Formats: sequence, structure tokens, C-alpha cells
Amino acid sequence: MQWISEVLHFCSGHPIILVGCKKDLRHDARTIEELHKTSQKPVTPEQGEEIRKKIGAYKYLECSARTGEGVREVFECATRAALLAKTEKKKKLCKIL
Repeated sequence: MQWISEVLHFCSGHPIILVGCKKDLRHDARTIEELHKTSQKPVTPEQGEEIRKKIGAYKYLECSARTGEGVREVFECATRAALLAKTEKKKKLCKIL
């Protein structure tokens, strides 16, 4: 997970959404066979959730651009997270009149 240090550095203070892409390939025989050649397996939803907790991400979602499954939810979640973060920043401001 060498990428997480960069994300945390450059996106400090912003909500992070971890997205598992290509969900449709999880049960694809050819994909499973190719992964098996390098002693790998598709990531399970439980593993994705574990990583989300480990890196402190706001949410873990899965999607498939090929089937469209979960894509809308990813964008809705990103929008919601951005709006909530913006609202929380406003609440933390100190205003002196």
C-alpha cells in the first residue's frame, strides 16, 4: 500500500473513499486463473473494508464500469462526503465581530 502515504499527504483534511473497481471480474474464471498464476485472489468486500479501516478512509465501495453496478453510488458518496466536509469546515471557523 505504498500509495496511501501520498494520498494522506496530498489530500490531508479531505475525506478518502476507497473504491474497488472491476467488481464484475471477481467471479470471472479467466481473471481468477490469471491471478492464481501469481498466487493472488480477487479482493473480497471484507478485505476492502479492512483496508478502509486501516487507512482511515470515509467509505469503501465497489463498482463495475462494465456493468454499471455501483458506479452511481460511488459518485453519490463522493458528492455527499465533499459536502459534509465543506459543512464541517465552516463550523470550525472562528469568527470575530
